[in-house]
Amino acid sequence: MGLRFPGQKDCHCFFVTTSFKDRQTLGNTEGLYEKMAHSLDYCSKKYEASIAAYVFKPSHIHLLLLIDGARLPDFMRDFKKFTAQKAGSELGIADSGIWMPRYDRVAIATEDVFTTKLEYIHNNPVKARLVAAAEDWPWSSAGDYLTDREGIVKITKDW
Repeated sequence: MGLRFPGQKDCHCFFVTTSFKDRQTLGNTEGLYEKMAHSLDYCSKKYEASIAAYVFKPSHIHLLLLIDGARLPDFMRDFKKFTAQKAGSELGIADSGIWMPRYDRVAIATEDVFTTKLEYIHNNPVKARLVAAAEDWPWSSAGDYLTDREGIVKITKDW
């Protein structure tokens, strides 16, 4: 998973999207979101990254990730690999078929773009009609921002 945009290696904030293979709704598998959260926490520590926002959806995920751009490909590789291995061994999901091979990223250069992406992430479950209010989706950082509830993934608001 190389960085397709070499100029982004010097960036430090990314809006990242990755999907389950063939846009399957694997997120409906009980326990998978917990494995993904554990994997994000592990990779955040390993790569000295911070997660500013996230949303887990049935077919894909979005992240606002604060990381050295040169380390982003390794972070994503390990996140997907670790999640797939855990899903395979503990949930019975074939680890060769969990993720699309690529991920998309947009380098975030301004606070306005950051805020736009943050709002997009949090409103994604509402737009998909999964919940009526962003903070009602338990697999998102919206609750961290809009209520006093901490979500499943440790986030940073120091951006």
